Amino acid sequence: MSEWQLGKGGFELNRDPDTRALLDFPSEVFIVDSTIRSLQSSVSGSRHAADDLVEIGLALDRLGVRELLINLSWADGLEVVEKLASARPNARIVGTFRASLERAPEYLEAGIATGVDEICIESAPSVTFLEHAAERLREAGKDISHAFAEALSWDELVELSTAAVRCGSRSLSFHDSYFRMGVNPEAMKVFIRRVRTAVPHHPPLYVHLSNFYGQATMTGVAAVTAGASAIDVCLNLTGHHCGHISLAEAVMVLEDLYDIRTGIDLERISETLDVVKTRSGVPIRLQQPVIGEYAFMVDGTDRAAEAHLRYDDRMHSLLPFPPRVVGAEERVIWTHRTARSDTIALRLASLGLPSDQKSAQRALQLLQGAVEGKKEYPAWLTDDEFVRLLESQSVPREGSYESVHK
Repeated sequence: MSEWQLGKGGFELNRDPDTRALLDFPSEVFIVDSTIRSLQSSVSGSRHAADDLVEIGLALDRLGVRELLINLSWADGLEVVEKLASARPNARIVGTFRASLERAPEYLEAGIATGVDEICIESAPSVTFLEHAAERLREAGKDISHAFAEALSWDELVELSTAAVRCGSRSLSFHDSYFRMGVNPEAMKVFIRRVRTAVPHHPPLYVHLSNFYGQATMTGVAAVTAGASAIDVCLNLTGHHCGHISLAEAVMVLEDLYDIRTGIDLERISETLDVVKTRSGVPIRLQQPVIGEYAFMVDGTDRAAEAHLRYDDRMHSLLPFPPRVVGAEERVIWTHRTARSDTIALRLASLGLPSDQKSAQRALQLLQGAVEGKKEYPAWLTDDEFVRLLESQSVPREGSYESVHK
């Protein structure tokens, strides 16, 4: 395999000057994370305790996210903030809640008491509310930010955003609920550009989107290409309305397709996902890009047919980036639906087993029987399973490692 470089692979037109001229990235791009907040949501189905969320937060901190968002009004929120604060992660601890809640003033005080670095007010009902909250947070030595999580007119958005700037808001975040759950990438670019024009001296702009149409990742990335600083993500995609922007997808699109560094330690993505899965009990969809089991799965017959080729010269068994980049491993699978006797012969030969036409045809029949004998999904064999099947039914070729050491 040739040396692979982050941001240099993929289609050459990604790096064409005409393509780059369409982009307007900010000077720094970073990732803020809502995995904890999403797991707190009832729709996640998570089976966590507060300590599990703390461990997830610390793993995300090691991964390199800039902020950890935690809902102060939902179960475990205050306990998680307090325990994370005592652990002193590098990531900022950002507590959040809807300002329309009757108990909003209590959550503000509780967040301060338990150790937040910042409180993100979601949808302040008025400029006065925002100003009073900012004053209280300044007294306590805490920061403020504002999120637009309800439907507002453009004039209301500009008024609140301008007030937030006066109050020293560290960020302005725009949520899926503000966009009525249905903003496309082109509209998002126009929106971010208009905010940048209408709100002088604005702080970093964030987007927090649900994936109702399957558009969340690319719409979030579109915001960054238009000048937003951060995408608010979730590692395991839990949350309302088909889940939130995938951390792994957003990061790899920015890092590899746009050559933009995000501050994320890519090789830790898979190990961090393992922490989230173990601590929450929430499964990951097999077909999930980058982090799903299918992400780096290739058909054994394609791999065998192209094993002699340089990595960059392969077509069907080529992956856009090596699995090791995100701390994952390639998986090779076999089924009789695509396998051919000639490619099976190549796999037999690589194992030092008889690889004549008769042996290959027999191996194909064994593969078909094993796959059809499976009673549950998935109807394929891993390469390890296939190798064990071949070795159990074959006599090692004379002079092979297996025959010498038998």
